[in-house]
Amino acid sequence: MATYKETVGTAVVNYAGNYPGAVKGELWYDSTNKDFKYQYVSVASAAWASGNAMNTARSSGGFATAGAQNTALAFGGDNQSPPPTNRDTGNTESYNGTNWTELNDLNTTRRLLAGAGTQTSALAFGGTIPPSTAVTELWNGSNWTEVNDLNSAAGNICGFGADNTSALQVGADGVEKWNGTNWTEVTALNTGRRASGGAGIITAGLVFGGANPPDDSPSALTEQYNGTNWTEVGDLNLGRQSPGGLGEYTNALSVGGQASGGYQTETEIWDGTSWTETADLSTGRYGPFTSGNTTTGLAAGGRSSTAAVTSTELWSGGGPLGSWATGNALNTGRRYLGRSGTQTSALGFGGDADGTNGTALTEEYNGTNWTEVNDLNSARRTMGCGADNNSALAFGGQPSDSGSVSNLTESWNGTNWTAVNTMNNARATGAGSGIITSALCYGGTPTPRAHTELWNGTNWTEVNDLNQGRYGNAGAGLTNTNALCFGGFSSPPSTYEAKAESWNGTNWTEVNDLNTARYGIMGTGASNTAALAFGGEAPPNTNKTEEWNGSGWTEVADMSVSQADGTGAGTTAAAVAFGGASSPNAMTEEWNNPSSVVKTLTD
Repeated sequence: MATYKETVGTAVVNYAGNYPGAVKGELWYDSTNKDFKYQYVSVASAAWASGNAMNTARSSGGFATAGAQNTALAFGGDNQSPPPTNRDTGNTESYNGTNWTELNDLNTTRRLLAGAGTQTSALAFGGTIPPSTAVTELWNGSNWTEVNDLNSAAGNICGFGADNTSALQVGADGVEKWNGTNWTEVTALNTGRRASGGAGIITAGLVFGGANPPDDSPSALTEQYNGTNWTEVGDLNLGRQSPGGLGEYTNALSVGGQASGGYQTETEIWDGTSWTETADLSTGRYGPFTSGNTTTGLAAGGRSSTAAVTSTELWSGGGPLGSWATGNALNTGRRYLGRSGTQTSALGFGGDADGTNGTALTEEYNGTNWTEVNDLNSARRTMGCGADNNSALAFGGQPSDSGSVSNLTESWNGTNWTAVNTMNNARATGAGSGIITSALCYGGTPTPRAHTELWNGTNWTEVNDLNQGRYGNAGAGLTNTNALCFGGFSSPPSTYEAKAESWNGTNWTEVNDLNTARYGIMGTGASNTAALAFGGEAPPNTNKTEEWNGSGWTEVADMSVSQADGTGAGTTAAAVAFGGASSPNAMTEEWNNPSSVVKTLTD
């Protein structure tokens, strides 16, 4: 095998400062500081953190097992608090990553039921009224509808499944599978038990813990389901009944529960083979509502000591961390500028440098420095998009605070700007996605606009509007057939928007909201399933960053500076933010996910 020296040509790289080309495990010599260094990926520790409380204290209810941390759904349960009156509830609540909201109740109030599905497509089945019931209800995102019953009444059960057409009910007396219309009895557990935890889907499921018959002693047993049969696998470290369960067949969490020692805080993580103890809950509880996965999840409600609780805890499973780092500033600070490109090949053009008048200035970024290049033909605050610093489109804008909005479009070829065909609707402070042959413009002023226009490389065409008119919004996407719009300001009434909408080439569809509503938001991303939102005026200005994965927004590492009315370029893995309305308005920050930590070996 070749040695490092034979392969690379030198035993240790000599570099003045932190070596940007370093790979995992590579040592280099920092000749400036006279130190040997190496770098590694920055990783967060697993932990639970406090979240906003549920509206109704309860335990032993059903939940959407395929939900995310910020798209949870909880329904039914036992709200017993001394004295034990009105125990059963039909309350349904949804979680958006910040708050719980009460929705329409189950038709049949009950506890010890199970659930499956998502926040908009869920199933509730079984439970105890008392006595045990076979009732099944289907959730369409707004209402519960009674559908065909289980074959056998069952309470104190667990369940899981991808949506309201696909679920598994698992109990001490048998297992049933739901196909969207009917329940069918299938292979039972090897060891029948009640009050287990569960995770997964109907072709790849996991059941763990529970209460062993006949004495209800806490069980540590774990069984995997392959769609046909159950197989006993590695036991929990701590046997318990009524644990919360979340995740997948090969990657799950067991949360809380009740054991001989009382109400448990213990959390265990399953890697497909064995369970490992990890970070504990702050509050011991059994029968919690759980949602998410082993990276981001939640546990809410449950019973602690003698009473049901409302408290919510948010799980972060650790893993690689993204972070922002300060980069070299623009030559001319400004707000409302257009953008194009990537973290290492970006273009910033136009904008407002003096708080009143538009500018024609254009600067290109090579990943280290900004360089002034040829100006726009028309000075203005502007919108823009493009693949890199050699290819961009500038459209719309406003020459000055008191000036009317523009419909001008200009194309950049890496050297010069050229005027091309104008937009149908003049506007400013909207957002754009795409490249110079396939672009999209949406939102803007005057007044919050819903107008959307599609650019085919030659002409702009009006297409279907946003569902919510807005300005000061941001966007993501690399073509005119795939985009995401988020944040902004709407009226009447005057509203800082958290709404996000996804574009499929024909229509806009509302998707899950940002965690923090804001105007003058900055953003970037490759598509309507991978975007980054950062900064903005909440108010006041914020440095919060959120990442979109196609189904929900997750708060990640904050920017170094709270900033609004700037812009950004790049992807969720590597992005650059620049400009803004507040000092320092020439700021540049670089986002990397994962980020690296540089370790110094010598003094």
